[in-house]
Parts: sequence; C-alpha cells; structure tokens
Amino acid sequence: MKYVVADYFPAFSCKCGSCRANCCDGWPVVIGREEYERMTTAPCRPEFAELIKSALRVNFAPGGDRYAHIVHDKNGKCRLQRPDGLCGLQVELGEEVLPSVCRLYPRNRRCVAGVNECALSLSCEAVAEQLLASRAPLGFITAEIPEEPLFRIELSEEKYGECRRAAELMGDRSRSLPERFELLGEEMFGCKERCEETDGRLDAIRLLFRLTAEYSGKNRVAGNLCRETIRCFGMQGQDKLSRSEAEVLLDRYAEANAHAFLDGDAWPDTADRLLVSHMFYNSFPHVGGTSDEERAFYGLCTIYAFAKFIYVGNFRYRACRQDAADLLASLGRLVEHSDFKYAAARFYREFTEHSPGCWRQLVRL
Repeated sequence: MKYVVADYFPAFSCKCGSCRANCCDGWPVVIGREEYERMTTAPCRPEFAELIKSALRVNFAPGGDRYAHIVHDKNGKCRLQRPDGLCGLQVELGEEVLPSVCRLYPRNRRCVAGVNECALSLSCEAVAEQLLASRAPLGFITAEIPEEPLFRIELSEEKYGECRRAAELMGDRSRSLPERFELLGEEMFGCKERCEETDGRLDAIRLLFRLTAEYSGKNRVAGNLCRETIRCFGMQGQDKLSRSEAEVLLDRYAEANAHAFLDGDAWPDTADRLLVSHMFYNSFPHVGGTSDEERAFYGLCTIYAFAKFIYVGNFRYRACRQDAADLLASLGRLVEHSDFKYAAARFYREFTEHSPGCWRQLVRL
C-alpha cells in the first residue's frame, strides 16, 4: 500500500540491541487479550515459557486492548530483554509473536481523512539521529508499505488540508522561524493579539522556568534534563520568579543561547525539521480530532520554546551530535507519549493571562 511519509523514512532502521536508550526500558506496554494469549501459549522451552509468564501481568480491570501489561524489573527494564539489548521474545520465537506496539514502534501507521500516512516518533533515538543528519527542509514522499493502517483518524478534507498547510508554513525557509510561527498563528488560528515586548519576554521566561520546575521532580523521562537546566541557570530552590529574577534568567539564557548549538546558526534548520516531523506525527493542529485548535497552537509554541530552553540548559558549552540525539529523543518521549502537550497549553494560558500575544516573544527567546 502507498503511504505518505517524511523523506527520511526510507533511511530509518531499528538499531536493535545497539540503542543507547532502548525503547524496552521504562515504558509501560499494554497488550490485548489476543496478544497475551499468543505470547503465553507460544511453543518454546519450558524455562522461557516461565520467563514470559513472569514478564506479563493481567490488569486489575482487563478488557479490550488493555488486557495485560509487560512487567519491568527493579531497574525499569523489560524482563524479556536480553543482556545484549535484543528482545528475547523475538530472538526465541520470531517477530510475529511480539505485541503490536513492540513490533511497530516508532512507526505510527494510520489513515487520516482517507490518506494513508506513516509517521515516525522523535522519541526513538534512531529517528532523532536521522533528523539531525541533514539540514535540508523536511519534505514528504510516497513509500510502499505492505501492511494496512492500524487505525483511522476521521477528519474532513478541509481539516486534513489544514494539517498539510500548517507543516508547509513551518517548513518555509523564506521566513525566519519566529515569522513562520506568527504567520501560522495569524493565518490559521486568528491569533492577532500582541503585548508589550519587555513584559511578554519576562512572562515567557517565567512560563518556561515554571514548566521546567514542574517536570524536574520525579518525572522519569525528563526530570534529569529539567534539573540540569535549572542548575545551569543558577535557579535552584526557586519556585516562582519575581520580575528581577526573571530578568536575571533572561540574561543568563541569552548568554548560554549563544554557545549551545552544534553549528552556530544551524538551530533554525534543525528546529524546523523537528517541528514539522512532530506536527506530522500528531496530525497538527487536529490532534485526535480536537476542536480546540487555538490550544493546539499555544501548545506548539510552548513545546518549541521548552525544547530549546532544555537544550540550551543542558548544552551550554556545546554537545556532540550523539548527545543532542539522546536529549531530543528523551524530549520526544515526554512530548509525544504523554499529556505534556496539553500541560504546555494549560501552563501557557495560566502564565500569560496578563500578556496576550506572549507567544510572539516565547518563540523568539
């Protein structure tokens, strides 16, 4: 079957056991009853059959696609993962026994408004490496994939056109990245509000700091990255920032921003590839068919600024491409596999209540 894919899709391949951050680690994997029974009744060595049973647990209220889940050990590793990083289930019994989420990740194969698409999640380090490997604008091509779409997203042709138009606007390098955000906000969402620049910048940095502090606690995905960012900017022990503290943070951020990136002015080129890929993965702005498109836009602005803030806070003195890929994959786990995008939009509205149009300063930080 023909699918619309990002142009780096053909170059993607699973790194299997050579991943630095294996996708088997730390993620809750829920499986359906059919998958559970297929795994527990597969013919295999008795000792491996016992390992499979110990790695699965039926949910408290089993049903549908959430019948059971894979149990991790005390280190957060899947009990079926071998010491060499490979999946023991696949090695012993073949790919066809794997749960669908394990077999297909990081691919998101769907039919949107009658169009087959296969997007790749940034949460996979191999995907992050592909996005960092080029500075060319991200494009889309058609690829042949034998499998059927996993699910359908019902959108009108008009709304599907808006998804493609949004990605087109964000990938248009005839404008600066902030100008693209402004055109996207004004053209597609009618966000024409503006605020005083100084107050807007202070509220924007307060928003980023508060969001970073919120996720610096026990968040297993991004907690370490957030704590390092707070430490980098010398804001340990802070909760909410006063005006003078926000001004200090702005200065420190601007200074660190000048030194953090791999190739100097390459950040806009890298960022638009990341953004367009993320927007395609989420069918932005109609994520899950949401009717609150304005919220989706504010969330996108906040996600972009937050990712840059965390990147700068962790790589103030530059980083190698491998470090950058690892950080972006961790942020991909947070942004694309949790409710973070909704939290980002909520924080935006709470912290910019008195600065309508603050998103314009947010994307310029």
